[in-house]
Amino acid sequence: MSDFDDVLVSRADIARLAGVRRPAVTNWERRHGDFPDPVADRAGKGDGVEVFRAVEVLAWLERRSIPANARRSEEAVGTTYGDRFRTALGGVRAGALLKAVHHLAGPEAERFRGDLSLAEYVTVLLSLVYVRACRPDEWRSLTAEAEAERYHSPHSGESFLRILGRAVEQGLGVRHDELFPAFARMRDATRVADSVRRLDACGPVEQAEHAQAFDWLLARYGELAGRTAGDFFTPRAAAGLLSKFVTGDAQDVRSVHDPFVRAGELLSAALDAVAEARGEDGLLVASGAGVGEHPLALAGMNLALRGRSHADLRSGRVAPSAGSGPGHRAFDRIIANPPFNARLPEQPAEHRHWLYGPPPRHNANFDWLQYVVASLAPEGRAAVLMPDIAAFSSNPSERRIRAAMVEDGAVEALIALPSHLFTTTSISVTIWVLRHPRGRCEEVLFVDARRFGSMTSPGQRALGPDDTDSIFRQYESWFAARAAGRPYAGVPGVSRSVPLAEIRERDHTLSPAVHLSSGVPYDPAPLDPRKLHALAGDLAEAHARAREADTTVDELLRRYGL
Repeated sequence: MSDFDDVLVSRADIARLAGVRRPAVTNWERRHGDFPDPVADRAGKGDGVEVFRAVEVLAWLERRSIPANARRSEEAVGTTYGDRFRTALGGVRAGALLKAVHHLAGPEAERFRGDLSLAEYVTVLLSLVYVRACRPDEWRSLTAEAEAERYHSPHSGESFLRILGRAVEQGLGVRHDELFPAFARMRDATRVADSVRRLDACGPVEQAEHAQAFDWLLARYGELAGRTAGDFFTPRAAAGLLSKFVTGDAQDVRSVHDPFVRAGELLSAALDAVAEARGEDGLLVASGAGVGEHPLALAGMNLALRGRSHADLRSGRVAPSAGSGPGHRAFDRIIANPPFNARLPEQPAEHRHWLYGPPPRHNANFDWLQYVVASLAPEGRAAVLMPDIAAFSSNPSERRIRAAMVEDGAVEALIALPSHLFTTTSISVTIWVLRHPRGRCEEVLFVDARRFGSMTSPGQRALGPDDTDSIFRQYESWFAARAAGRPYAGVPGVSRSVPLAEIRERDHTLSPAVHLSSGVPYDPAPLDPRKLHALAGDLAEAHARAREADTTVDELLRRYGL
């Protein structure tokens, strides 16, 4: 902001630079008591036109996100009027940071081979982007260290590690002793200093571009780290789709929670979606729980880049019944991609959330689903990713819980997504749209989106914006029809609202494929529980063998340095 300390602007200038009509500035000034005060009439003009300090106006505008209907095509969600104002004043080089990050994570990454794995190097870049955007004092220390390295003899990377680690710890409020272990073993800091200088040379950059660079690096990390990253990253399109399901009645939303926060991609997407639906951030309380220092640190950085540095992030467990969760707090919106098919602890430490019964010890899917339902505030809603098998498992405990959730009105919709969305597995997943139980159920919406998207590589499918919009439109149309008291027609082969009586006939099987069978009369014979149980066992065994094969291949690749 120091570039603008001596700049004065009139109300007309503010409107032009922020991309709004002149009356909007007067409206801001009248409605908001914290709008900057004018400093004087325009010097030497004698025309009575009041002027403001640009640096004060910029600080105020940076707190105001641009509503969806006012954003330009090139502006991302979360762009503020301050971003526009700064750009128009000539204080940024749009796209410079993204270009630098693409270069550093591409050809330049080869310079670190032998000292850092590519995934470790991208972790360092993620941290540098965070410090550049959110910790300006520490960033100046890093750039000073980089300049000192340029003109003096090369030294170990310990000083960079110390400054970078301190910046992350002070920014996130916790120690992260394991975040940069490989970085500390580097022989010298020359190459890292080059990266710092390259990022610093971009000059002033919009906050939204920092967030875009961080998102791109997260995706790059997922590509490089393989199965390790796949354990805690949600594909960007899937995160964006899930976030759409928690935007209803956004004006009443005060809290958003992710009980298995991973790298913060779901929580940040949900917060952005709710803020966009409201037209402003307002007083949104963000919270999450995660397993492992690394993903929690990335989640904290991810949220801070979106102006939510005070998010309440805590250590969690792979199953809610293991305890150490956020307690019995209630949230307006919950969004989650919990670990699939995890085991419950031998001695559950917490089970008050088992509203519908204990899940089987070998699988925590319904431990998670019950925990989410129990954590919803009245009128609260949630969107949760689950493996397909949770919708039709014939395990007696899971079948009873599933039936009780439906009968209690906790299940609103199930959306089957395509396979191959995740980098490390071809497993198909289903979105469960849940709500605070009402004690009754009239119908459940089923959407079969397994054929949506397109293959971007032999083993990877991606959902485009048109795909996610079309999928969500099924739920949006159903929700509107129900609110208006009219039946939902649905789309043949894609979406259908199924009455409770029919769900009961199908023994509370919730697979969208079963309920969207092109209008073929229901024949209960294929759903013989014993046959389903056997098939489920075969499927679980196949998944286990696939995981073993993946582990063997990963070990062979590591052995040969690939």
